[in-house]
Order: sequence, then structure tokens, then C-alpha cells
Amino acid sequence: MLKFDALIEIHPNNLWIEFSSLEKEAALKQTATNNYQSDVVSHRAFINRLCLSVFLKWLQEEPDLLEKFSMPAPSSDIDKRWQFVNGIDLNFTQARLVLVPTEESDCDEFRIPQEWVDIPNWAANYYLAVQLNLEQSWLKVSGFISHEQLRQKAQYDSIDRTYCINCDDLIADINIMWVAQKLCTLKKPQVQFLPTLLESEAKQLIEQLSQISFYSPRLHLRFAQWGAILASEKYREALYNHRINHLKVHLMENSSEIVLELSSWFHNVFSGGFCSVDDLLNLTNTTAFQFRSDSVLNEVCVKGAKLIDLGMQLESNSVALLIGLSPQIDNKVGIRVQLYPASGEVYLPDSVQLTLLSESGATLQSVKSRSYDNYIQLKRFKLPLGKYFSIQVARKDVKIKENFILEGFSPSKI
Repeated sequence: MLKFDALIEIHPNNLWIEFSSLEKEAALKQTATNNYQSDVVSHRAFINRLCLSVFLKWLQEEPDLLEKFSMPAPSSDIDKRWQFVNGIDLNFTQARLVLVPTEESDCDEFRIPQEWVDIPNWAANYYLAVQLNLEQSWLKVSGFISHEQLRQKAQYDSIDRTYCINCDDLIADINIMWVAQKLCTLKKPQVQFLPTLLESEAKQLIEQLSQISFYSPRLHLRFAQWGAILASEKYREALYNHRINHLKVHLMENSSEIVLELSSWFHNVFSGGFCSVDDLLNLTNTTAFQFRSDSVLNEVCVKGAKLIDLGMQLESNSVALLIGLSPQIDNKVGIRVQLYPASGEVYLPDSVQLTLLSESGATLQSVKSRSYDNYIQLKRFKLPLGKYFSIQVARKDVKIKENFILEGFSPSKI
């Protein structure tokens, strides 16, 4: 594989940006806080989120550009749009851009989803082809094309509803795009209007599109109907919520695992073997846990705890799993997870692993105990209401997993 500097020498007119493993991790964590219907969709959202953050960071480090153009903002519901389509819209003062990322190498064509071209309030002045290499941690902007040029040169692929343009027809140097924005007054792209859906028709289509599938429903309708739904913020939001709710019901009905609903904890009602911290202290002598409970966890609103039996072939074979919840002003919940020794032990056994898992089973963060650790904890994290997550406690071949969801709560009553 060629090194980054060598790639720049071969293609000096393209924009190349390196990114760090921390930036990849941040994008992955941000993606994990949203509901997506499959690992495929979740990965698409991750690629788009990483592309967005890296590109915006690059813009922030270009003072000459920021003097001429305001810092752009993507659509407020961009995370939900990734449920259905690949791409990122950025709104500058005078222009609208759409970045379309891909992980493919040696691309000879640029494929733009039809939604970004033919939905009037989605169409952009310019489209940027972006390639990401996760292994080598770099981003390349292969070039750009205007909406007008796209209409003239692109071929429409009706199978996957994309506009395909040969990469040789892209303008490699995006500085030309910035100059054009400065010198010319850009016109709004000319797009044919989509039909207006009746309320009853829209509801019927949304219900039809909400059935369980692990890929985007974008090809299930004629584009005029599909585009009309996405063009409406109201219908777009309804479609997203309906699909997520159908997925939750599907998971509940087809899973033998117990999923604990956490909102009752705010009313001191526990289930699934969890109890209040005070009740646990009355049941077991957890010296280290009792010492930490008043210091580290004093910021949480409610704390639940449970004894976990790892079958260590020891007389004192339990550890105490503690979960603290704190409502946030952004309709999310701050969550703190800690693990303590129980039954009078001062230290945890070594190599006990505490792990946060996503709905799909992916590891979001993990920590392992060492000799003389009197507790371990995950980094504090926030999740939106309705988000599933799991906590796993493991040692050697023994794994205990607890599954949770927090459907909702009333901050005024807490």
C-alpha cells in the first residue's frame, strides 16, 4: 500500500485529509447513540458521520475559507436520513453541498442517490465524491460536479436509483468550487416538483414501508411517492419512528432474553433481580462498594444494583453490578456502570471484564479488572430514550448479560 505522502504526490489536485483513531472512535460512539435497523445501516451511518466530522474539522482549520464562507450546518435530522440514504448535505450561506462517501477503492464512477438530485428541498448546487480508507485513516475528495453538469452528463441507473457520472468528468480541485461561489451568484437547482400526498395516502404508505426489513425501503415505491415522503419533515419523521417501533416489537417478540425497562427505577420500582443500593447493602457486606457509593456516584439521580454470580468455584463467588441513571436536558439519560466485589471481599478477582454492548451486539467499550482493583467502571455514556443496550460481566468462559431499555420518564416527576 502506498503511504499517504506518496498518494498526495500521485494525485496532487485532490483534497487529502488524515484522521486519527480517536476520530473514528468518536464517530462510532455517536452512531451507537442512534437507532438503526441493521448493522448495514449502522455502518453506513458511521461512514457518513466520520466523513462529516473530518470534513468539518478541515474547514475549521482553513481560516481563508471561513473568512469568505460561513461554517456550514447539516440538516438537523441527518442521522435519521442515513436510515434511508447515503450522503451528507451542508448548507453554506450561498451554496448547498452534498458529500457522498464510499469505502470503495479504485472507483471509476461516482454514484449519487436520486434523492439528493430530484427532491426539490434536497437538491444541491454541488456534489462531492468522497473516498474513505478506514485502514489507513485518510479521506480523499475525488472531485465535484454541479447539479447542472450532473443533469447533462450523468446516466441514470433505474435499478438502484442513482445518477452515475464518470470520475473523469469530475473537477478534481475543489478550490475551483470555492472560487465559483465567490464570483458568481448561484441559482437554486431546477428540479421538477413532486406530487403532494393526501394525509390518508401518506399514512398508508408509511405503514407499508414500516414492515421489518434490514435494508432501506427506498426502492419499494415509485420515486414520486418515495420522494414526496422524504421531502416532508413530518412524514420523514413518522416513517423513521414507525420503522424503529416495528423493530422494537419484532425484537421483543423474537428474543428469549429478558429486556429490563428502566424508567420504573425513577419511582423506586426494580425488577430482574435488581434492587436499590440500600437494599443491596442490607443483603451483603460490600465494603468497597459502600465506600465508593457516596463519592463517585453522588451525581446520579437513581442507582440500582444486582449480585452477579460468575461461578468462580469460590465460596464468595458474586460481584455487585451497579447502574446509575441521570436524566439530561436533551431528552437523553446519563448512565454510569460500575462493578464491585461482594460478600466482604475488598478486591475484585482479576480478569473480570465489564462490557457495554449495542443492540446489535457490538462492543462499544470494555474494561477488565486487575489484581487489587476494588472496583472497575465504564466511561459515563448518554443514550436517547428508546435505545436498547446491554451490560455484560464475564470471566473466563462465564458470561452474564443484562439487557435494558429506557422508554421514557417525566423529569418533572423525578
